Amino acid sequence: MNRKRKRKCRFCPTLFVPDPRLGSRQQTCDNPKCRKALKADNNARWRKANPDYFRNDYPRVKQWLAHHPGYLRHYRRIHLEYVEDNRNAQRRRDRLKKLALDIQASIISKRTEINQELADLPRLDIQDSILSKPFDSSTVFATLPCFSRLDIQTSIDFSPSPQDNLPNVNCSSPGCPHGP
Repeated sequence: MNRKRKRKCRFCPTLFVPDPRLGSRQQTCDNPKCRKALKADNNARWRKANPDYFRNDYPRVKQWLAHHPGYLRHYRRIHLEYVEDNRNAQRRRDRLKKLALDIQASIISKRTEINQELADLPRLDIQDSILSKPFDSSTVFATLPCFSRLDIQTSIDFSPSPQDNLPNVNCSSPGCPHGP
């Protein structure tokens, strides 16, 4: 009785028996979608590991096209779906570029108005605005995690000693230094 071990496909929940010629290297079932996904993953990983491989490749492509005149015309005639997708993608890129230029132009045209509005704003010193407010201990205590369940309006028992100048509270907040 020869039992073959099944493996789970990397891209779908299918269990499959690996081809004996591939053994443990086979990662996907025989579904074309899974194989295509594996190919895309491998290509993306390779491009990430070799980011400069296709840089400055245009001279080589231009030379190849010079030796194969009419190739692109023939390719576009046969692959109409590619031509349509490329046309739509170019329109989308053109719209985004125009939108970005329109936004930049509107900001530049309104630059003087924006600068004037900024100049008209009152100048505030942040430290003065903080110091001008009266100190409110209930706000400070309410923001501390160990006092979150403490009602400040009720009587708070402060110990008279200076080193023990915190309310007597059983705190169950994680990480609170006052402990339970």
